[in-house]
Amino acid sequence: GDMEVPSLVEAMEEWLASDSFNTAWRECYDRACRGSGRSDRNIAEQVLLDTAAALHGSLPGGRLELLIPEPDRDFVQTALQIVCAEDLQRAGLRDLEHFEAALVVVYMQLAYCADMLNQQLPDVSALMAVR
Repeated sequence: GDMEVPSLVEAMEEWLASDSFNTAWRECYDRACRGSGRSDRNIAEQVLLDTAAALHGSLPGGRLELLIPEPDRDFVQTALQIVCAEDLQRAGLRDLEHFEAALVVVYMQLAYCADMLNQQLPDVSALMAVR
């Protein structure tokens, strides 16, 4: 198949820049905060993990939804170690701006990893997409 398919990273960038992402992450964040009271400051790591996982349900249908796995705790922590020197477990995320940025990093990293997997193991990712 020589058809130029845009990469998952490109598709993800487009979604992350859209209004639907903006609406979706705020809804997921509201749900993740429920019951713990929100200050929108020093947001706990658990809230980020819950939001990142829930946000997966808002991915646009098609390749992103099929090929992007739901981020788990290890993935989120590893993705953010690259950009966050601060200890998330202790300090949490400073504010909503940092919180959104963390979600963007996690989802870009998911797309990047999925692209790498597709390049290295096109048959495996095709099988995964079928499931």
